[in-house]
Amino acid sequence: MSNQLQKDIVWRIYLLYGFMLLAAFAIFVRIFQIQFVQGAYWKERSKEQSYKYVNEAAIRGNIFADDYSLLATSVPIYDVYWDAKVIEQKDLYDHVDSMALAYNKIFQDESALAFKNRILKAHKNKRRYYLLRKKVSYAELGKLQKIAIFKRGKYRGGLITEKFDIRKRPYKDLARRTIGTFNNTVNRYVVGLEGAYDVYLKGTDGVRIKQKTSGGWRPTYTFDKTVKEPVDGNDVVTSIDIELQDVAEESLQRELQKHRADWGCVVLMEVKTGKVKAIANLKADTAAGIYYEAYNYAIGAAMEPGSTFKLATMMAALEDGKVKPDDIISTGAGHYTYKQKTIHDSHDGGYGDITAAEVFMHSSNVGFFKIALNGYEKEPQKFYDRIYKMGIQKPLGIELSGESSPYIKNTKDKTWSRLSLPWMSIGYELRMTPLQILTFYNAVANDGEMVKPSFVNELSKTGKTIKAFDTKILNKAVCSRETAEILQKMMEGVVQSGTGVALKKSPYPVAGKTGTAQIYTSSYNKRNYQASFVGYFPADNPQYSCIVVVNNPSMGSYYAATVAVPVFKDIADKIYATSLNLQVHQKPDTIFQAPYAKVGQYQEIAEIYQHFKFKPAMEAQAYQYVATEVKSDTISFIMRPIADGLMPNLKNMSAKDAIFLLEDLGLKVQIVGAGRVVTQSLMPGTKTNKGQNVILNLQI
Repeated sequence: MSNQLQKDIVWRIYLLYGFMLLAAFAIFVRIFQIQFVQGAYWKERSKEQSYKYVNEAAIRGNIFADDYSLLATSVPIYDVYWDAKVIEQKDLYDHVDSMALAYNKIFQDESALAFKNRILKAHKNKRRYYLLRKKVSYAELGKLQKIAIFKRGKYRGGLITEKFDIRKRPYKDLARRTIGTFNNTVNRYVVGLEGAYDVYLKGTDGVRIKQKTSGGWRPTYTFDKTVKEPVDGNDVVTSIDIELQDVAEESLQRELQKHRADWGCVVLMEVKTGKVKAIANLKADTAAGIYYEAYNYAIGAAMEPGSTFKLATMMAALEDGKVKPDDIISTGAGHYTYKQKTIHDSHDGGYGDITAAEVFMHSSNVGFFKIALNGYEKEPQKFYDRIYKMGIQKPLGIELSGESSPYIKNTKDKTWSRLSLPWMSIGYELRMTPLQILTFYNAVANDGEMVKPSFVNELSKTGKTIKAFDTKILNKAVCSRETAEILQKMMEGVVQSGTGVALKKSPYPVAGKTGTAQIYTSSYNKRNYQASFVGYFPADNPQYSCIVVVNNPSMGSYYAATVAVPVFKDIADKIYATSLNLQVHQKPDTIFQAPYAKVGQYQEIAEIYQHFKFKPAMEAQAYQYVATEVKSDTISFIMRPIADGLMPNLKNMSAKDAIFLLEDLGLKVQIVGAGRVVTQSLMPGTKTNKGQNVILNLQI
């Protein structure tokens, strides 16, 4: 080997050593820099990789009934883990058999041998965060913490717990839809009271720190001072009465099953405050043969109300002076054709000539058609203007989500036709929800003042009131006080002598209105029916209002009197039986009741009632004809004006008085039947001529 070649080799070796020395020096410098210059920085970065901040959920507030019975509450559950590295092998083997047997007594779905094998395997693999079991109850956790080794605690026994809260309803499905449920799709509460008051119930989440281990992320308390404590949610105290809610649901379910209906709902409300005391919504599960709460029909199902809307029609006509209670309406044989469309009454043969009050009492479709057409045919917009003044075309704006807006069209609506007025007068070509209808009836019971339905009394925390909710007024007067009183009497008449007579024998007076609406299916080949009853009680001092709706009963009977009224009666009976202040309506048989008097001259009738110590409520001319109305110890006289050339109202007059009066007016009288006058051939107020013939139909 030449000297030159040796020099080249040596030079290359020195060069390589030089590079290695420089690299070693650079590494040493970098280590020094990381360790001493940037040490604090990299330690913090290490912590960021090993620890993370996570939310610690606050405990959700409770939902109570009006008597503080729990309707919904948060119950703690636990996921339980084990740190196998804190236990020595011999220590584990000394206790594992007794641990397995004790574990099996708590959780019998896993054998002692299976638990023993998996805990030994976890220890062999030095698992730091081994899952023992998910969703352990508080009681089960207490038993688990008494097992050998586990009872030593977290640091000596390795038992680690993670707490969660789940929502429980102690009364199971009672008022389930109104209380609300968790929606997994959007991961939050969106319906019912849970959704409406979520911002108050959920509280404020805290912050905790988790550490990364070989077994995954686990909670740590190394940095306790950095953890933000959660603030638990507020409690919601509802207006729901548990006992009334139970009666409402049971009664509704019984009637739905009896009539094999598609769905039904019932709402009970306090007249003065609008507080909802019970609300039930049940839907048929045909396959399972049961009814369950799946949808809040009371606030979400806007449908044609049918006859229950007739209260609004009568209110409009009375307010606008288009009709008076004693006006005679000719309903004929129970059918009427208008614009090539024929409307029928449910009563075969019709009602003939009856008063406007009796039109309401018997729910005569023909009668309401004529009242609407006589009053508004030439100016239909005035009808809608009056309806709109009542405020029933607006949503109620209740706190629960899902309320459907009412649809009450006017002449500017593109769907309006010349048939719309009469059809709307009987509750068709419009839509309202059951709760919206109830609110309107509640206003009449409340002497015209419409209050907003509400479901919550107050927000509280640890038993102290945070916020109380007062009654909100939607419309100070849907009608005049006088009109409200007339409508109240008409609704009492429905129960006393009309379509609601099934409630007549109740020990408390009831006022209300039945409704049976025809609902056409999408195929238009089949008619379905919706039966409803809405009213209030006691009629002479309204305390509660209630609506019952039964959709598509399919066992033959579909009239409200046999389908919806029984539910109303069950609820009212329950309230009456448990409320001593309402039982004053039950009077002993010995109390004298004022006798009914036929229409006659004021002087004669007043003398008779004064003999029985009943004071007349008004004075009249001695020879003026009056009708009577008995209420408590007062007799109200309704004047029957008599004028030459005009046909008087002879309704309920005796044959003797009617003949005397008409002949005195120069008219000829023909009597058919016996008893009191029920119909007359000439309408009251009709112009007459001397010698004109008048036919009077009488019934006993």
